[in-house]
Amino acid sequence: MLSFLKLIRLPNLIIIALTQYVMRYFIIQPILAINRIHLQLSDIDFSILVIATLFIAAGGYIINDYFDCKADRLNKREVIVGRRISRRISLMLHQVFSFIGLVLGGYVSYKVGHWQFVLIFFMAGGLLWFYSTSYKNHFILGNLVLAFICAAIPFLVVIFEIPPLNKTYAEVLVASKTNFDYLLYWVGAFSFFSFFAVLIHQFIRDLVSVKGDKEIGRKSLPSIIGFKWTKTVIVGLILFLSVSVFGVWYQFLNAPMDKITPWYFCLLIIAPLLLLAYLVIKLKKDESLKFGVFLLRMAILAGISYAFVVNHILGKL
Repeated sequence: MLSFLKLIRLPNLIIIALTQYVMRYFIIQPILAINRIHLQLSDIDFSILVIATLFIAAGGYIINDYFDCKADRLNKREVIVGRRISRRISLMLHQVFSFIGLVLGGYVSYKVGHWQFVLIFFMAGGLLWFYSTSYKNHFILGNLVLAFICAAIPFLVVIFEIPPLNKTYAEVLVASKTNFDYLLYWVGAFSFFSFFAVLIHQFIRDLVSVKGDKEIGRKSLPSIIGFKWTKTVIVGLILFLSVSVFGVWYQFLNAPMDKITPWYFCLLIIAPLLLLAYLVIKLKKDESLKFGVFLLRMAILAGISYAFVVNHILGKL
């Protein structure tokens, strides 16, 4: 059982589920409540949406390990497929999990009146398959694909909420000449942060795995441009993300009544990112960056948890 939970990355699945629940109940719901508008997708249907996402993600983790056995051995990572769980069982689990995710995603798509939304789950499953079999071996392509998929996780919540909102409040929207696009901007900010944070994480992973990647012919960023230039790219992305976080606060969230956000951003997001940049600069070949990865994950968690701060601020309005 422990091997199975490691195979499907249970901690990551918990974070995915929490991210979607936080987006719905601590960002979208309080923003709508200001205008006396209520969520329209039922709690049960939303839970099915989350479960569908989890099954697709779990299937992706399984197939990635299935095709990554050799690289994991070379990079001295724990190998589960082929040792603790047979390759045949692993492949079957991937197929079953992906199918369940597709069926559940199709159900929720039908419930919101847009059956074509099932293509989102089909595309996600396909991208995860091709990421594992091909994309991650190509220069940067695999990193971008995985970052895009992770960024879509919070975005799914608003995509499936807007259609029933438009249907229920159609007359109000026409009379006021408004729409629910502002929800896309709020959740989009979290997706933007997730995209670059995951991209940084992927490049760091490639940086400390360059030896094994070269052995199997993977065209990772450090394999192509070298160790030093990859560190420069990573530091550049970290600084860009830090400046972006500060810019979002200054441009959109700089309200006199909000005394929490600037301190929250500086201490829990920007400071860990800048410390990570310093650690990357000091990193030498064949060294690990476990503490740096920990800092990045803490920054990502803080970024998601900012939704609780938003909920607190909106509660005072």
